[in-house]
Amino acid sequence: MKLCAAALVAAMVVLATAGCTDTDEPVNPGASASSAPTSMTFDEVYRILPMDGTRDLPISWDLSQVQDTDEILAARRSLAFLKWLDASTDWPSVIPIGRFLFTERSYQATLEPFINATDTNDPRIGPIWVKTVGVETNGPDQVTVTFCTDIGYWRNTSEKSQVRRDRANLESYEMHYVQTSDGQRRWLADRVSANDGKRGPKYDAECTKWAQHQP
Repeated sequence: MKLCAAALVAAMVVLATAGCTDTDEPVNPGASASSAPTSMTFDEVYRILPMDGTRDLPISWDLSQVQDTDEILAARRSLAFLKWLDASTDWPSVIPIGRFLFTERSYQATLEPFINATDTNDPRIGPIWVKTVGVETNGPDQVTVTFCTDIGYWRNTSEKSQVRRDRANLESYEMHYVQTSDGQRRWLADRVSANDGKRGPKYDAECTKWAQHQP
C-alpha cells in the first residue's frame, strides 16, 4: 500500500484530496503504545513541532480574523502535525508525537497502527496557507475549529507541478478538553474533517476569495 497521511487518519478524517494509490501489499500493523516518546513532556513536544511547516512544505498562518485561544492553538498544532507527517518519509519518528496532540482513542485507531510504516517515499510538498475562519461550540468541553487552507501548490513529489483548480479547502478539527497523561486538562483533536463540505455554505465564499496566494 502506498501511504499518505490522508490514508493513515481515514477513521477520523473525511477526505477528498488524499491522492493515495492502493496496491495489494499489506501495511505493517505497527508497534505498541510503548513506542510513543512517553519520556517527553507536552511542552517539549510543542517546542519541536514545526508550526510553520517544513522546508519542503512551509505553512503560512493568517491569524487576523479569529483570536488564537487555547483550543485554536491546539487545533493548529494538530494541523501542523498532519502536514509534517505529509512531508515526512520517517513516520516511525513522527507518529508518536501524535499522542500529545490527539485523543487516545484517535491516536490508537488512526496513528499507532502505522507507526512502523515504511512505504512513505512520496511525501507531500507545499507551500500552503492557513487561515482560522470559525469556532463552534459542540457541547461541554467540545469545540470545532475550522480553517481555510490554500492548497493550490500542495502535491505529492511525484506529481507534476501545477496550480490546483479547487485550491480553497475547508478543514475542521473537533477538539475535546480532556485530562492528559500528566494530570492536566488540555485540548486534543478527536476528529478531523480534511475537506469539510458540511461547513461549505458558511465559509466557502470567504475561503475561495482568500485562497489566491503565490509562492
